[in-house]
Amino acid sequence: MVVGMRPPRRIFRNTSSPTRRDGRVGETVMAGLVGAFIGAAVVLLAAPSELFGRASSPYGPVSASAATLAIVDGETLWLNGTLVRLQGVEAPPRGRFCRNAQNELYDCGAAAVAALSELTHGRGITCELSGRDVSGFPQGLCRAGDVDLNRGIIAAGWAHASLEIDGLKREEDLARASRRGIWASSDAR
Repeated sequence: MVVGMRPPRRIFRNTSSPTRRDGRVGETVMAGLVGAFIGAAVVLLAAPSELFGRASSPYGPVSASAATLAIVDGETLWLNGTLVRLQGVEAPPRGRFCRNAQNELYDCGAAAVAALSELTHGRGITCELSGRDVSGFPQGLCRAGDVDLNRGIIAAGWAHASLEIDGLKREEDLARASRRGIWASSDAR
């Protein structure tokens, strides 16, 4: 008599696969996925909006006292949690080197920061935001007391003027002619 060899009988099912023999996902797995989705939605909707940060409106006024103001660079201010670029102003970044009247190299970006700090020293700041710049930052016209910061930094010779705002290019031309700020060197462009 020949004994037939049959494969051993399986007592337990393979539970490592979420699909049934017919290829469909089981009800238990589907219920778990739906529950996880609903739970995530509840957490996101119940969380405070400040948890993820918020973008300030790029229009309207924003202000800061002298104590809460921070100068980021020669064209950027930090006012009570809002980063504001001076509209029409292109100051050199920190670490950019220029030549002075004696043809010596110096960090003209740091000098632009120092000039903007001097214009704002001890004064509260108010900016009228008028949209966003090409990098997406809020931009506007800013004043420190009675000082127009957009004009002031350009008139002092520490920034280029873009053509967005009337009169700024004229301020740059006067600073160039007087060899102020970044225009002190004879080879300044």
